[in-house]
Amino acid sequence: MITLPLRAFLNSSSFIGYSWAEAFFKLGNIHLMMDVEFVEETPIKRGRYTVVTGFAGPGFIANTSVMYIVRRVGFSLKAYLRSPLLPPMMLIIDGKPVNSFRIYGGEGLLLIVSEVFPTSENAWRIGEELFKWLIEKGASEFIAVEGSLRAVREVVGYSTEGERLQMAGVKSTNEGAVTGINACLMERCLGKGIPWTSIFIPTTTVSTIDYGGAAAAVEVLDRMFKLGVDATPLRRMAEAVRKGAERGRGLRGLFRRGGA
Repeated sequence: MITLPLRAFLNSSSFIGYSWAEAFFKLGNIHLMMDVEFVEETPIKRGRYTVVTGFAGPGFIANTSVMYIVRRVGFSLKAYLRSPLLPPMMLIIDGKPVNSFRIYGGEGLLLIVSEVFPTSENAWRIGEELFKWLIEKGASEFIAVEGSLRAVREVVGYSTEGERLQMAGVKSTNEGAVTGINACLMERCLGKGIPWTSIFIPTTTVSTIDYGGAAAAVEVLDRMFKLGVDATPLRRMAEAVRKGAERGRGLRGLFRRGGA
């Protein structure tokens, strides 16, 4: 918090040579930076990183799949984002409380997982600061997983680097929607000439976890990075959910017939 009286603060050396309007604009930028804080659990050395994003969305596919990979491979928690721009949420994972916006890391990879839904305005502000922070760490490529609401069960993608999709066996698409913080990051990457890839995983689920979609995302990322991650447990979960839904429909039908 700024504790100096406003006039004294604006008259300080930080604002010498600025008009009042320019000073207020600069003050707004300072406030923005104060709103977004990256807390490093372990120092992240500057290097050359591919960033994989897993933000909550349709079917919770992106965050579920990326977190599944984190746990299976054993990527360590490197940092988390603390900000009043995010809805308040803490999670308990493996018996430990963790932040809802986390950055995990391994050799040449930074994986971002978040279970919260920031507002559109806050997504732009968070995305801008996240992009700057990642570039400072040496991010050289971005790959985003997106749950895509459509009935056709085919994984497709868009990439500024065509070979990324080819090596993962993903068909290129001419249509798709990139949303939320991913859209902010994509816009900045395109402006800076940084490689960007979006993987669109089809789903018809909005408010519950699509385990089949998460498995499909894991398989794509596994082919990309040769991680050796088996998505079979997610496939089994998807089958269990499907059978449970079928039993539920059968019971409802039985009750309706019995009451007729």
